[in-house]
Amino acid sequence: MKRIMTTLLLSLLILVLGAGSSMAAIWSSTAVSLLYGTGNQSIFFNDETLTLEGVDQDMTIITIEHSSAWKYGDNFFFFDMSQPFDTGSGIYGEWHPRLSFSKMSGSSMSFSFVKDVLLATEINISNGGRVYLYGAGFDLDIPHFQFFSLNFYMRNDPGLDGETTYQISPAWNIPFNIAGAGFQFRGFLDYVGSTGDEGEWNYRESNLLMQPQLLLDLGNFSDKPGNLFVGVEYQYWTNKYGLKDIDENYVQVMGKWVF
Repeated sequence: MKRIMTTLLLSLLILVLGAGSSMAAIWSSTAVSLLYGTGNQSIFFNDETLTLEGVDQDMTIITIEHSSAWKYGDNFFFFDMSQPFDTGSGIYGEWHPRLSFSKMSGSSMSFSFVKDVLLATEINISNGGRVYLYGAGFDLDIPHFQFFSLNFYMRNDPGLDGETTYQISPAWNIPFNIAGAGFQFRGFLDYVGSTGDEGEWNYRESNLLMQPQLLLDLGNFSDKPGNLFVGVEYQYWTNKYGLKDIDENYVQVMGKWVF
């Protein structure tokens, strides 16, 4: 399974990055964000046995993200650098390439409130290893949403002896105005099913991670909307890493520069 997923993702990467003018971006957006806040984080201590403890801790994160569309699909990737100014800093990244069945076939796959159907893949990269995801994506046409995507994945984790489960991942953005000020309510949610055999070392509980953001468009006040944002992000993670009753809560102020 790991070999299949690696081959699939590398093939998509070659298609996206190396196929000449037909792969030129229709549109692209890159952003850098700085987040800071205090919340309750699960800390892992390794001694003779694994113990867990929840503590309040300051958290700083620098995020670099990029999204784009091309002739046959779209891409999104980000890298989080947590505690970048401390010795215990960490890096986590995800890459989400998708292929549009409408664009590849030349025939619309839209129906009801579904705008498009896509082959959705994802790879998660961290110091702890890689996780591979593959499945189907749907772009939905919902009033007042700039976009709403809903991806259904099979999730393969080689670090857990290749155990496979499912993941459901909606993502959205709702722009709106109040008294002439522009706002965005955006974010994502990942729900991951349980995996492995209960009581075994590789067993993981189902878990939920969500990161909604409320952002004010500062550029709207200087006739340059969409470039500079400030606001808050809330991170909530139940059964973090699939470990039972280990939860995480963070409210962070953030600044975001889009270019």
